[in-house]
This record gives sequence, structure tokens and C-alpha cells, in this order.
Amino acid sequence: MESTAAAARAPGGSARWRLLALVPIVLLVGAVGLFATAGDSLLDLVGRNPPPADEFDIRRVSFDPGEIRIRVTNPQREELTIGTVTVDDAIVPFSLDGPRTLKRLRSTTIRVAYDWVEGDPISVGVTSSSGIQTTQAIAAAVETPGASGRSVLGYAAIGFLVGIVPISLGLLWLPSLRRADPRWLAAFMALTAGLLTFLGVEALSEAFSLQAGLPGGVGGAGLVLLGVAVSYLSLTFLSSHLARRSRDGSGALGGLALATLVAIGIGVHNLGEGLAIGSSFALGELTLGTFLIVGFMIHNITEGLGIAAPVAERGHSASLPALFGLVVLAGAPTIPGAWIGGFLANDVLGVLFFAAAAGAALEVVVEVTRFIIRRAPVPLSSGYVIGGFVSGIAIMYVTGLLAA
Repeated sequence: MESTAAAARAPGGSARWRLLALVPIVLLVGAVGLFATAGDSLLDLVGRNPPPADEFDIRRVSFDPGEIRIRVTNPQREELTIGTVTVDDAIVPFSLDGPRTLKRLRSTTIRVAYDWVEGDPISVGVTSSSGIQTTQAIAAAVETPGASGRSVLGYAAIGFLVGIVPISLGLLWLPSLRRADPRWLAAFMALTAGLLTFLGVEALSEAFSLQAGLPGGVGGAGLVLLGVAVSYLSLTFLSSHLARRSRDGSGALGGLALATLVAIGIGVHNLGEGLAIGSSFALGELTLGTFLIVGFMIHNITEGLGIAAPVAERGHSASLPALFGLVVLAGAPTIPGAWIGGFLANDVLGVLFFAAAAGAALEVVVEVTRFIIRRAPVPLSSGYVIGGFVSGIAIMYVTGLLAA
């Protein structure tokens, strides 16, 4: 053992081990190359599937006065060429803001001069050069809002109402929590874990739902895993850094540090909420957007309670500027989320945002659980903790129905 380690430390031994480490990579390249040259023969042994239809993926349909804009992407491995475009089953002339022949995952915007009628249903279709048509129906044609100072201010006001206001109101429970019995404070900490668990599962569901509509080549479920992993590990790094600065040496975050993590987790989730609101208005779904605003406002007041619970721990205090910072961390991301949803409507970003929200929420649940185990006066199996956790999920479910 010692001789092997000494040989590895020697100059010649070190070079030899580095060369040996390259052997698996070289062999893998050889195996992949062998399959690339003989792949057809292997596939003939198991049969072949029919090639995919030459269909485009219609990503977005926008309406301007006298014009319809259709954003299309090629989800296939082979190149696709735009043949004809139809509106309400009638072939129409069109122009392109981009190439007519699209390589894999490339996009272009089709412009159609058309006098559409406000509020009327309409359908558009894009036919490839091989004759396969992709259609999309729009329930009601509504002019797509463009980026302007007025719309930027409007989305910011919506984000403020949905994120900042309800979380600030939720923090008003802090004085009451400070006077609560330590066992009840543990229950409220468990309630925070329930709130975040609900948010994490909800965000993960949204991420998979959006991912299902993306072209397969974008990454599929791997894109969701990437978002979850990056946010979870980033918050894990942050929590370990905060724990090293903790004075009590318990290894469990508490007080303002834990509240900061809770606020970050909620903030990433609220970024996705803003995205949903902005996208609904951008796509002309005004009724849905209004319901989302009202629903999320009621839904998010409970998030303020989740932030207040760690700060209410005995022996900890937070100044007004610190509480204001927590509100900004948790609520302000709704504003850029609304801008992105309203002006970009990018589903890939949506998947990453919701996946990151899931990872962040679940990491904070781990930190809250660690706090209850190490510093709460009651165990995890107590009625206070179990009741608080279930109540957190139930509260989020009931208030979430208003945003559905």
C-alpha cells in the first residue's frame, strides 16, 4: 500500500497513473466509433421504427394590428423546410424573420398580413415541404402587448402586489409568534416545512408539465434535474457557510439565518409565479391572469408566516431593515418573473425556474427539519410537529385552489 502511494507520488509514477486514467475514455471513444460505423447492422437485428413526422413545433402565436406572428421550431433531427402557411384553413402569403429551412432546434418567426378580428377564434397552420401540417387553435385573438414603459411599470406593479404586499402582511404575525410557547413555535416551524414541501412539489409538477411541451432535443427530464440540482446544491453551500458562522455550534441553522434560506427558497418559487402571470397576459388570457393575481396574493400571505417563524425563535432578533431584506428576497423576484413571462415567454426558462424552485424549497425543508431535531423542545414524532406539517400542506392547498 505504502509502496503504491510512493510510486504514485514519484514523477514517473504520477505520469503513468494519469495515462492509465485516460484508458477508459479512449476505450469508450473506440466503442462509440464502432457503433457509429456498424450501427445500421445492429439496428437491423432489432427492427426499425418509422421516422418521425415532419412536423414543426409552434411555440407562440402573437397578434399585432393587421398581422399575425407565428414562432416555430424544428424539433426533428433532420432539417425541415416551411412549405405553406394557413389561417383558418386558407393558404396565405407570408414572410420570414429567419431561415426557411430550419436545422434541429432552430427557430424562425413567420409573419402573416391578416386582418384578424378582436375576440374571434382563429387557427393557424404551418405545413412542411413534405406536406405534414402543424396547427394551433387560439380561442380568442387579442393584441399581444409589447414592451413599453407602461407595460414594464404594469408588470412591476403586479409583481409588487403578488409578492411584496402579501409577504409583508404575513410578517405581521411575528410579534404573536414571539410570545408563543416553544412547543407551538416548533409547530409553526413544522408548518413552514409543510408550506415549503407543498411549494417544492407544486414547482416540480409545473416543471415537468412545461418540459413535456418542449422539443425532445432540449434535454427532457434532464433539464428539470439540472435546475433542481443546481439550486439544491447552491443552497446547501450557502447553508453550510451560514452554519460555520453560527455561534451556538449546534450545526442547525436558526433565527435570521434560517429565515434567509426560507426567503430565498420562496423567492425562487415566486419567480415562477411571476412567470405564470406574465405569460397569461402575454398570451391574451386576461381572465386567467386576473385570477392568478388574486389567488397568489391570498396564497402568498402564508409564505410571510413561514419566514416569520424562524425569526421568532427565542434569543434571536431582527431589525426592521433585516425584515425588509427578507421581504425583498422572497417577494421581489415576482417582478422580474412577470417581465420574463410577459415579454419573452420562454418555456426553457420556465422549466429551469420551476425546477430551481423545487430544489431550493426541498433544501430548506431539510434545514428546517434539522432545526426541529436539534433545537426544538419536542421530537419530530410529536403531535405539535406532525400537526404543524400537515397544516402547512393543507393551508397551501386550500389557498392554492384560488389560483387554480
